[in-house]
Amino acid sequence: MPANAMGISVTVLAIIFLIPVYAARARNSHSVSDDMYHMSVYTTCEAFWLEMDCRKNKLTIILMRNVFK
Repeated sequence: MPANAMGISVTVLAIIFLIPVYAARARNSHSVSDDMYHMSVYTTCEAFWLEMDCRKNKLTIILMRNVFK
């Protein structure tokens, strides 16, 4: 779960990005398994992007705490 406003905004932007991708994929789908296969690619990329952003921000916070002790 996002802990601050920046994390919430990044999460909302990721969800907003995925909505049209899912809608376009569902419009051109042939089966449910086909949808799941193609949507998993975009969802995993977004999840890795969010995880990278969270880890970068956590590392920045830890470094700033050590600098200003």
